[in-house]
Amino acid sequence: TEFMSVLQTVEDELSKTAHKGGFFLGDRITMVDIMFAPFLERMAASLLFFKGFQIRVVKGESTMYPNVNKWFDAMESTEGYTVTKSDYYTHCWDLPPQLGGCTYEPDGEPYENAINGVRSILDDSRGSWELPLEPNNGGLEPDWNDFLNNMDEHAAKREAVERLSFNHDGIVIFASRGAGKKGMPPVMAALSDPNAAPNEAVLSSVDAVLRIVCLALLDGTQEQSTIALMKELARSIRMEGGEVHQENVVKSIAYLRDRIGVPRDMRLPAARQLRAHLNWALSFILDE
Repeated sequence: TEFMSVLQTVEDELSKTAHKGGFFLGDRITMVDIMFAPFLERMAASLLFFKGFQIRVVKGESTMYPNVNKWFDAMESTEGYTVTKSDYYTHCWDLPPQLGGCTYEPDGEPYENAINGVRSILDDSRGSWELPLEPNNGGLEPDWNDFLNNMDEHAAKREAVERLSFNHDGIVIFASRGAGKKGMPPVMAALSDPNAAPNEAVLSSVDAVLRIVCLALLDGTQEQSTIALMKELARSIRMEGGEVHQENVVKSIAYLRDRIGVPRDMRLPAARQLRAHLNWALSFILDE
């Protein structure tokens, strides 16, 4: 196709300076790299999601585009780039409203499901946003450990807690919009609803869920005292709140989970941990 021909041209051009560093002009970042960065980053995410076409691979994996991958590695060694770098999920939900829509193809479906957290690419009996998390999302999206000074999962969890704590009251209200009224007029972006109204009836339950999620992030999901707190809260939501209240709390937590943006809210390792820990909490509320 024309796209693959152009991508091969980019690969060939990068091969000419690959021995000097990985950037387009060799060992230092230039305006050429800055111009290409937003396009190549979004292509790596969207082509996998919508078409099943993989450009970016985990280090050590074979690829038709080794020099494009080396360019990504070089860019990720630049702090100014990494603080603006997004993840596949955020890109793939941001792009359609910007472009007027994107076309799905059957080959992209397993990758779409994995990026959306619905199904693991390695094990379709579990979601990719379930604990324990698979490294590199099962091989689809390289973890950021290499350029975050080998950031471990405990540091990622602490970052998620810090971001939740920093604006806790606002986040509780935001999440409760999942069980509230949709805003008018509607907007094209599927995950955006700036005029939505929160459901005040779920605020206290959502607040309690997020507090226990923070405990689970800090102490671990195997900590018995944290499990006991989550079980008791889930029981209260189901038995005392009733079926409608339970459904609305689930909607609110899922609403928040699906709107964790990278890098707007936090970096990818923290976002993956928070998404998975919110699903951990949901499994108790749903009594799964």
